[in-house]
Amino acid sequence: MSDGAFPPVARDDASAAFFDAAARGELLVRRCLDSGDVLGPEARTCTGCGSARLEPFVVSGRGVLVTWAVVHQVPVSALRGAVPYVTAVVELAEGPWLLVRLVGTDGRDMRAGQPVSARFVRPQRPDDGSGAEGGEAPGEVLPVFAPDARLTARG
Repeated sequence: MSDGAFPPVARDDASAAFFDAAARGELLVRRCLDSGDVLGPEARTCTGCGSARLEPFVVSGRGVLVTWAVVHQVPVSALRGAVPYVTAVVELAEGPWLLVRLVGTDGRDMRAGQPVSARFVRPQRPDDGSGAEGGEAPGEVLPVFAPDARLTARG
């Protein structure tokens, strides 16, 4: 299983606060100032009330596994050397569901409802099969999730 290899991700104005938080080891999402709903980091409006009044909100990084899949085939050439890897949907303790990369498992030992927690990693160059070391890649620190036996089923 390829835990570290993943191509770099570049920031833009909309994602700068998210990546700044990740570099500090914090998982940043959004919270609606009108309803109080906690939303994913990509939200531009509240799914509960429609308000565009959202603020950055740091969450615990704890959650439970909803579902997952093991990716065996390279979906894009930039991921050559990164497969197989596990992609998952995690329900954060604060409510929102996130599509994430799951590390520290090959997926066979996972179960729905299993506790997971965020980790923060710098992208690594995938092994391109040339025999050269992958090494650290340029790009942003990324949140990933890993199984966490220390947590109870609901954080």
